[in-house]
Amino acid sequence: MLQTPRIQRERSFSGGDLLFLGLLSAAGFAVGLRGISHYGYIGQDFVYNRDGILSFSQSFSYSKTNPPGFYWFGSFIHNHVSSAHYLETIALGYLIFNSLALWIFYEFFWRGISAWQLRYAAAAFATFVPFRVIHAVVLASDAFTVPVFALVACFTLRLFENPRSVRSWAGISLSLSVGLLCKYTFVGLLPPIALLLAIAIPRRLPKGARLLWGGIGILALALPTGVVTLQLVEAASVNSYHLSRKPWLPKDLPPAMRWSDMLTLQKSDLGLLSAPDYYGGALYGFRTYSYVGLLHVSSFTDVLECFQPPPRMGSTDWNKTTEDPIQRRRSPLSQFLQIVAVRWCIVFSALAIAGTLFCVVLSSLSLLLGMPLLADATVVVTALATGFYLPVFLSLHELTNPYASGYWLPRLILPALLVFFSLGFVMLDLGCKHLERLGRAPNRCLWLFSGFTLAVCLLFIGFLS
Repeated sequence: MLQTPRIQRERSFSGGDLLFLGLLSAAGFAVGLRGISHYGYIGQDFVYNRDGILSFSQSFSYSKTNPPGFYWFGSFIHNHVSSAHYLETIALGYLIFNSLALWIFYEFFWRGISAWQLRYAAAAFATFVPFRVIHAVVLASDAFTVPVFALVACFTLRLFENPRSVRSWAGISLSLSVGLLCKYTFVGLLPPIALLLAIAIPRRLPKGARLLWGGIGILALALPTGVVTLQLVEAASVNSYHLSRKPWLPKDLPPAMRWSDMLTLQKSDLGLLSAPDYYGGALYGFRTYSYVGLLHVSSFTDVLECFQPPPRMGSTDWNKTTEDPIQRRRSPLSQFLQIVAVRWCIVFSALAIAGTLFCVVLSSLSLLLGMPLLADATVVVTALATGFYLPVFLSLHELTNPYASGYWLPRLILPALLVFFSLGFVMLDLGCKHLERLGRAPNRCLWLFSGFTLAVCLLFIGFLS
């Protein structure tokens, strides 16, 4: 069996690592600032989200598609920081949160990947992959998902390794509650967290301490469970959009997105290699492309043109310039770079699928058998990412029109998708370790793949900035 040594838990960043990651983080932050200067926060549902922020201080209803956290944050910025440039300020806050969250992801990469070339490549890829960069500033509740997920994963890992930490129990309780006040999808984290910690407590603690810390764990998870329960009760009382029958298919109708559309490719997906945008390429068309193909093209291009330079504004009045969504067009150079990106990144999508399945199997065996088949960090993020992803993925089969509504866009599964791509690097690392045990030196392959990854990151920077 492929095994990852437990000593990976103790590794930390070296001086060289800190220098590389600091430069990487600064470059990613600069690309985000450039996006803000191009009004990159004006994305899907901008008018709806902006109006919800501006009206929050007077009213909020659980009939909306989001919990109140997103609207409260925007309203606080508007009322207490800047009413003239509140959109820029909100986007800057998002960018700071997401840039800090990347350091938690870096820590997970360092714990789960042993080859330094692959660590650096995984960190660069996560920093510049378009869906993360774009949705770190777009005005939507999605911008909170990566930071909150990172915090929850950090506290879960600490408790999985040592359940005797009151601070970590408090941290996971509060961070998960905050997540549920910003995005309902975080409810998917409750089952894997409960499973991981229910396994950790009897394995890591002596018999006399299990009852005490098990009780503390139940109390800690009771808070986020209560938060989501109260919100669902309130949403049901006002017939919210998600709990009504509007988005869901009647039981007697065939699904719009079939399992075959969700799990397999189709011939028309070849058209996605030309990197079409959302509107010009009619990506929202009914069964025009497969779910896998749509997710791929929207992960590696600026599919909604959020970061493309805006046209010259006719008015100098700030409020008027942000009154409506901005129509943008890709330059010929941007289009060329996005075509290259969507083709080259087939490698990363294939690795993500294979790596996710690989790590799900090994994580399950690690939990069932108590054997270190994967690093604890990898087991934890694999479980949490799966929990976050499944509620969205399984709902595709039941929705009235998942294509036109954009339920295939990566913004709905941001942290899970970021983890899935990283698991491809984890699988490669374990494969290289296996080759080393067989007496083969994979250094040349490591350098080639890492160089290819950095070249792809330069493509991303090219059409995002």
